[in-house]
Amino acid sequence: MKKVSKKLAFNTIVMAALLSLASFKSIRQTKDKSTAAMYYSSDQEITGVYVLTSCENSRFKIKIEKKAGVYSFLIFDKSKIISKGKVIKQKTDDVLYLTFGKIGGTYNANKIQIQNYGNSMNEYVHFTQCDEKYLSFIKSE
Repeated sequence: MKKVSKKLAFNTIVMAALLSLASFKSIRQTKDKSTAAMYYSSDQEITGVYVLTSCENSRFKIKIEKKAGVYSFLIFDKSKIISKGKVIKQKTDDVLYLTFGKIGGTYNANKIQIQNYGNSMNEYVHFTQCDEKYLSFIKSE
């Protein structure tokens, strides 16, 4: 009887461990899928006009166009173009990075997020009229 009890106890422990691992894998896969949905997917199109609504009554806009497979940008201060050039796209670890000249940002779900200013070791300011450290340019419909 002791051999059967020990064998049953051992099998129960092994089964519990296997079920626990299977459950953990399932939870991790679900978490990874939901996190991945927050990042760039290759079928998203980045062209359009993005508006910074949180600063100076939507004064700043970024327009992204695609011609002959090449993306270009225009940055507007009201109606005046203050910067223009080619957009550099780089995808790393499912995050899409966009570079507009000296300004870099991330793209996610029709929003471009830019760090507006640096720190004492790496000082810079992109939009001096805006006090926020991170600026969100949202695609206008």
